[in-house]
Amino acid sequence: MGNSENNFKNRILDKADVIARTVMSQQEFYFSKGCNSNHKQLLETMIGAAIWYLPQGKDLWTGDISIDALKKLFESEEPQKITLTKDHHYPRKVAAAELFKLDWSTFLSPAEEVLKRYKNIYGRYNLVLPEENKRLVKYQKGIIFTSPEDSYRMAGIDLRNITEEQLTQIKKGARNLAELIIYNYIKN
Repeated sequence: MGNSENNFKNRILDKADVIARTVMSQQEFYFSKGCNSNHKQLLETMIGAAIWYLPQGKDLWTGDISIDALKKLFESEEPQKITLTKDHHYPRKVAAAELFKLDWSTFLSPAEEVLKRYKNIYGRYNLVLPEENKRLVKYQKGIIFTSPEDSYRMAGIDLRNITEEQLTQIKKGARNLAELIIYNYIKN
């Protein structure tokens, strides 16, 4: 690992450490009788926002893109100008609530645990159209959310898994490739 990669990992780990420390310091209050639903909601929003502000690299993309996004790219004369939204398929407030429920004494490094969960679950995203992202919001609320798959199904959004290279080609105008993927004639 190069020096700049080490620095980058250390900066993320520093932020993950603050998230873990904040959750641990507020955990007793979170589960106390004095913590009402408004308090819990605010704590989850704050931790969720902290999760949101962790760096979002391409390595967090699941490889999934909505079929409607692919169709829009396919139909466009300038596909590189189509706006795609990163939808974190695991809602931030749900992630925050999960962090509050952990028994932190079981982890050697709470910061590493937050970072691992971010890389493997909480930070992962799919690419969708902005209007699809808006449709998803109501199905990703903590009380309704059961799984990313359910949220997408309820919002009527179908996903296809593609490679980064395929996405690059489609954004450059590879219509045949987009069509093959849309109609599921090729797979990764």
